[in-house]
Order: sequence, then structure tokens, then C-alpha cells
Amino acid sequence: MREAYDYFYLSDGSEPIFTIPKSEESDSRIRGIKRTVGQIWSFYSGNDELPLYYGRIQKITYTQALEQDPVIKLHVGRLKATRCPKDVIEWVDKQMPVGCGTFYARKVLEIISPSEVSHQIIPRTSMDGTEYTILPKIGEVWVIYRYWSSHTDVEDLEFGLYDMVEILDDALDYKVQLLKYESVHDVDDFECENMLFKACTEYTYNEADGSEPIFTIPKSERIRFSNKVPASRVTKEMHGELKEFLSVDHRATPFNVVNC
Repeated sequence: MREAYDYFYLSDGSEPIFTIPKSEESDSRIRGIKRTVGQIWSFYSGNDELPLYYGRIQKITYTQALEQDPVIKLHVGRLKATRCPKDVIEWVDKQMPVGCGTFYARKVLEIISPSEVSHQIIPRTSMDGTEYTILPKIGEVWVIYRYWSSHTDVEDLEFGLYDMVEILDDALDYKVQLLKYESVHDVDDFECENMLFKACTEYTYNEADGSEPIFTIPKSERIRFSNKVPASRVTKEMHGELKEFLSVDHRATPFNVVNC
């Protein structure tokens, strides 16, 4: 008897790019992943420990050998940054990852595994559907470079220091609130799925931005934003009081975040 298959299409109506036996529909991992076709996601690549890259998922392949777990491969068109406007600073080192700006998807596809994917990105898409603008938005949590210049190169990232900030306003420039890490676990938080951060009350270590924990990053300096971090607001009881925190994905958080 021939096995039945479901077919999934890109939103532009092109040929089917993902087939999966209907008998496997009970596998929740597959049900979830099939919905990502055509979407933009951030992902990890190579030895980089942060989700510094974006890609459009163009195709998904699925194979399963007898009595083995299924192998799912995502075929992505990596997003490449377009040239910045004249009033926006660019990296001198063109190998430096670009966290925000306008991008287009390369036609050459790369193959990654689901474990390399971080989180979905909702960009502003151009009218012709070929360019994607990704910029910090109010309420989002981002990692920023603490000590940086346009001459920072990719080799500096291994030893660089970072801050975690929440975007408070994005109308003219980026008004941000500095966040600090709060330990509430009995074990190393980097062994947990999420870490807790809260708003700083003082910014003590950076002369460039002053001592206020709320400061402005000009849009001309948007390359300072390293990567977005998945985050949600949670309430925890500490010392008999309920307090609000931002629960952030530990994997997307650099280990050398400066604690205010």
C-alpha cells in the first residue's frame, strides 16, 4: 500500500518543498517545524555561541531510518545585510555580524539542524518581498556591545563585553533600560533554560554612556546591537515579596554580560 503524504508550500505558491508521511503527524516536533517554512529565524552558526545570523527557511527535508529517530534538515537562505544609509555607521570588518538593518536572502541555501535555530523574527518586508528590515522594537530585549567602535573586528568578539538592555522607545533613537542579572537558583543559571534579569538602578562602569541606567543609542549607531534575546515577563517570590523579572533565554545570552 502506498503511503499517504502531506505537502507544504511557500506562501508564494511555488512547488511543494516539504513532504512527510501522514502516519508521522503525531510527532509534535514535526508538526511544529513544518509551520516555519517561509519564515525568518535567527540561528547559530559555526563556533559562534550567540544567534547572530538570520535566515529564511526555504525547504525542509525529513528522513527516518528503520528504528531510528527522524532526521530533520532546514534549508535556509542566509540573510545578507544591504548597504547602510549614509548616516548609519558600518563595520570596517565586513565579516562582523550585523544584528539590525535591511537584509536580503541569499539564493544559495545552507543546511542547518533544528537545534541551531533560536527564535522567529518578524521583519518589515518590502513591497516586492525581497528585502527584510529588522530593527529593535519597544519591549524587546537585546544584547549590545559595551566597548565598541566601527573598527571592532570579528576576532574581538571572543573577548568583548556586553550589556543587556530593554528597548523603551524606538521613535527617534533607541532609548534603552540597562538590565542586570539576578540569581535565584541553587545551581549555575547557565545550566537552566532561562536566566532572570531586572532593571538596573545605576550604571557604574561605562564612562561613554554616563551613569544613568536609562540612556540613548542613536540610530546611526545601530550596529552596536549584537542580537535579540527571547524574553518574557515573570513574577517570582523573593524574600517574601513578589518581584517582576525578565526571563531571558540563557543560550542567546553571552556569558560575559557585565552586571551594571
